[in-house]
Amino acid sequence: MSAEFSGEQKLRIVLESIIRGIPREEQCKKYAITPKEFQAWHDHLIKSGGSIYDSPVSRKPKPIKYVPWYLKLLLTFSLLLHVAVVIVFSVWQLADPSPKEDVYIADLDVPKEEEAVEVVEEETSDFAEQAKSLGLDELLGKVDSLSELGNEVSLDAIPDLDQGETPDLKKMLSSSLKLPKPDVDSSDLASGVTFINDKYEGKHVVYLIDVGQYQLDGPDAVARMGKIKTELLTSLATLSPNSYFNLVLCWNLREANALGKTILRASKENIKYASDWITSLGTDPAGLKEGRNQFYPKELLYGQPLAGVIGPWYGIATAMSFDPDLIFFIAGNMPAFPVEEVPSNDFNGLGIAPHQAVLSSGQSAGGSAGVSPLIRATARMWLESIESRSDLPVTSTEIEDAALTRLGLDTSVNPASLARRMEIPWAKVFDNFLSGLELGFEKIPQIHLFTTLPEHVSWPTALQKSMLEFTESSRGSFRKFTPVL
Repeated sequence: MSAEFSGEQKLRIVLESIIRGIPREEQCKKYAITPKEFQAWHDHLIKSGGSIYDSPVSRKPKPIKYVPWYLKLLLTFSLLLHVAVVIVFSVWQLADPSPKEDVYIADLDVPKEEEAVEVVEEETSDFAEQAKSLGLDELLGKVDSLSELGNEVSLDAIPDLDQGETPDLKKMLSSSLKLPKPDVDSSDLASGVTFINDKYEGKHVVYLIDVGQYQLDGPDAVARMGKIKTELLTSLATLSPNSYFNLVLCWNLREANALGKTILRASKENIKYASDWITSLGTDPAGLKEGRNQFYPKELLYGQPLAGVIGPWYGIATAMSFDPDLIFFIAGNMPAFPVEEVPSNDFNGLGIAPHQAVLSSGQSAGGSAGVSPLIRATARMWLESIESRSDLPVTSTEIEDAALTRLGLDTSVNPASLARRMEIPWAKVFDNFLSGLELGFEKIPQIHLFTTLPEHVSWPTALQKSMLEFTESSRGSFRKFTPVL
């Protein structure tokens, strides 16, 4: 049985019996060994176990051989001699003034093919192809002549160097190659907008045009409308392709159409749509109504101004909904809207009703000639007090007619306008407009307003004052459109 156990196993069996106090009989029965075998393992452990505590045989280190003093002196002298030779040779090389005429780059040792570093050659030009076929001297000469011939001259057109001529390294190092110009149209990078002979900074612009039928009232109205179209088409033609724009037509109290629901890129197609829309506006009331009702009506536009925002303020609120940088507003005599064409809902938020007409001193319609002489004289004196004499007509009758026209009492164009003249609370309209703003004054776009009012006609004081204040606060302008007809 002993052949089936290793020496380590035999040791553990004997130690287990000794340490735990297990009788020999139980240990033999547990491991299926005979008492004789167990006793032999036990006696061997007792007899030979102490040898593991014997100290190992110590080994003495080998003695270091002694180096004689004369060998040390000889080695030191040899080292100093070599250092001296190196120093002398270096000083001689630095101090030697003789030129090295016979030393050229071509004399340098070229590594063997198996030692050469693999280089990835990029053949990107005809210049590189020609350089491969030239010798070193020819290549240096041709590169030297590039400073005089420019970067568009091929290697074949460069004259060879004369025999024995030394390359000019200064010219080789100087580069006269010109950088290529980017193939980009500078007009594409422009961000300015030209309108009525002035340049404005901005990339997103909205053209807001009043196209009410009152724009065709008065002398030279048709010619003035034609000039407005010309200025619009000119500005559209000068827009950069990187700009954005929209065209909004407004009239009466709360009517507006736009070229698109959002601001559009100034592409050729979109500019053509806007140009076609402008040119389609007729020169008579019927043609004007037909041409303006195109594209997106107010119900489909993104911006819906609050109730009580009417007239010029409604047009500006609609234009601001496109989030532009600039708004160019050409506005007519919007307070002279035809009451019969305005829906009753447009008066919501104003505190008045459409039937509340204000008769002028109880007079009925019948033209300015039906106005009492007292009213005519009062109107004349009022106009003379606010205007310089040079800006007024010549005769008193003409001054009276102009004053009645400015006051809205001239019914020569529309006899029913006197009896149905509405008194709009423009100060309240401005408050409604400010209440509906969803952005601070610092984010309001520049608004440049141009009025196209007939001669001797102006907006109501409350409307004109509030509009002037608002355009100035937006860093814009408020002026009269005076085209050369």
